[in-house]
Amino acid sequence: MKATALGIIAIMTAVASAAPMARAGAAAQDGPAAISGVWKLNAAASVNPNGPPPAKPAQPPRSGGGGGGGGSSVDVTGGATQPIQGGIGKEEEARLNAAKGFFFKAPEMMAIQATKEEFKLLLDPATKSGFAHKTDNKKAKVPTPAGPMDFKVKWDGQKLAREAEFESLKVIETYTVSPDGKQLIVTVKADSSMVRNVQNGEIKRVYDKQQQ
Repeated sequence: MKATALGIIAIMTAVASAAPMARAGAAAQDGPAAISGVWKLNAAASVNPNGPPPAKPAQPPRSGGGGGGGGSSVDVTGGATQPIQGGIGKEEEARLNAAKGFFFKAPEMMAIQATKEEFKLLLDPATKSGFAHKTDNKKAKVPTPAGPMDFKVKWDGQKLAREAEFESLKVIETYTVSPDGKQLIVTVKADSSMVRNVQNGEIKRVYDKQQQ
């Protein structure tokens, strides 16, 4: 299932025509103008762009003597590459892992067109897939590759927050442009009301703005 299709020609043309305004807007700290443009992932400057590594499994207590209170367990569900497990059915587990995988995979390139009222995000030029959201902080069901999800998007000052809910999974993405307008920082935070430790570390993606 594709996400909401956005015509690549239309959005790229709009982004290109908005580029001079975006560059001027960045200096003036106008959120929509600063965030609009084409962005390329800078993996070296990012922290766990595709999710943190799996937690190390708990070591069983040693037999025999020895001090310490070994025997306490460590919850190791979640992580980036380690699937969600435990406490839920197999079908729900598979759905949550698909949704988690969708959000934890960093797009290599993004094209964004934003206003105070709308946020359009092109993720894959090859398939022309992306999202179009109203920034009114109201839930709207949107198709995604992992299935329909409830999204709500809002401006928080100069930052943009995109929140998604899928069954028991909740993901919040925050988009912030650097003061010089040259980089976009995207943070991802995931949690679940049914499974602990869906995300066991920071996800911070740094994108460099591409010249138009």
